[in-house]
Amino acid sequence: MTSKPRYRFLISSIDAFGHINCILAFGEILALHGHEVTFAHRQHYKKLADSRNFKFISFDETIFENIDSSAIVKWFDGLLHKFSVDAGSIFDNWTPDEINFFGSRVDVYDRGNRALEAILKQNEKNFDMFIGDFVMNYPLFHRATIPCALLLSMNPVALYPNGPPAWSGFSVKGDKKLWDQFRMSFAKASSVMREKIYSWWKSYEVPFPTIQDSRIENWLYAEPEHLGFYHYPDLLDYHEIGPIRSDKWMRIDRVIRRPENNEPFNIPESLKSLPGKLIFFSLGSIGSVQINLMKTFIKILSKSPNRFIISKGPKGDELELAPNMWGENYVNQLAILEAVDLVITHGGNNTFLETIHAGKPLIVVPFFMDQLDNAQRAVDCGIGSRINLCDLDETKLLKTIEETLSNIEFAEKIAKISDSMKSTKSRGNAVKKIESFLEEYQKDAKNKNSDLVQSN
Repeated sequence: MTSKPRYRFLISSIDAFGHINCILAFGEILALHGHEVTFAHRQHYKKLADSRNFKFISFDETIFENIDSSAIVKWFDGLLHKFSVDAGSIFDNWTPDEINFFGSRVDVYDRGNRALEAILKQNEKNFDMFIGDFVMNYPLFHRATIPCALLLSMNPVALYPNGPPAWSGFSVKGDKKLWDQFRMSFAKASSVMREKIYSWWKSYEVPFPTIQDSRIENWLYAEPEHLGFYHYPDLLDYHEIGPIRSDKWMRIDRVIRRPENNEPFNIPESLKSLPGKLIFFSLGSIGSVQINLMKTFIKILSKSPNRFIISKGPKGDELELAPNMWGENYVNQLAILEAVDLVITHGGNNTFLETIHAGKPLIVVPFFMDQLDNAQRAVDCGIGSRINLCDLDETKLLKTIEETLSNIEFAEKIAKISDSMKSTKSRGNAVKKIESFLEEYQKDAKNKNSDLVQSN
């Protein structure tokens, strides 16, 4: 019997924890099926590869010199007032400075592209496929000498042409006139980014859409040349507005990283004797640095009859928690999710899907991008509640917590989705699809080389 080929995969992602967690989880799936996985990223992420027995290749750190790592946080600080409005109005009336900074993110993406292109050039014979989670279309996808596959670890509504615009937070049952208005305001706010991306692609001489196409789904989100995979459970997916835009995309119901350690979360002594349900509160790496906002939530939650585990974030030392709370700057989220009764989250795809996988109902307080789409999907699918920042007040939040905790339908539906994620065959099917593709791809390459030799 012929043994199955062992393929060599290079994986990477943009520098954001949600995307890093998802690509590492995808690598774990490949390794589980006997393949070799190498993670490429900034040097300080090497420990994430080591803990999974992946190989690691560091980016050339000189490419990232003079980058202000706090720039995105400063930008978010300056735009928090924009995110504290009705979701459909977030992109209205942006100033030139705000528009220009939004566009400047392309310069950061270019550095990542250059770092990865250098690695691929130096190691072109050491890998059979590159798999990346970047959302947008990197030039390297078209220039690499090995096939590339895409991983999308964001809400997939952008993959459905008949659905509401990505990042709008609109229901699939919503008013389509509002969809058009949102697209117009987003087109203005993203005008500099769009022009920079087109210039970027053109400078690398790779295919790009027309500059007149201002729909985010068409110019920002990459379309796979060979294979694309997106992480979203079947029972949450947007089947009612199908079909998906391309048969090159395949859904995987569960791409959840394994825990960094397998120790269960022990409820802190300070909370054990207190009454009430146990609730996890996390606004993610960007939301948690909004200290005044965090203090507002802490003040409100201190009046709840429940207990809270707080993910305080990188500025957590500036926060004082109430007696019904315990928290640390960085917590073991996967273990905590198994122990709590409810999760209050910003709705980033990573925490959103980890919560659903754990079978816990949730309250989503979205800020930006696909957080808004996940918040609305939770409502549309009946697994949780949504509170926009513009609607945040003490009475509403405390009432929503009690209503969500007592909602039997939420609990039943989310338990069903959780079970489906844990029993899914989509992970193995994705690996089989990749293996079949590589087998045919390498066979075709071998035949072409043979024909070339014979012609000479």
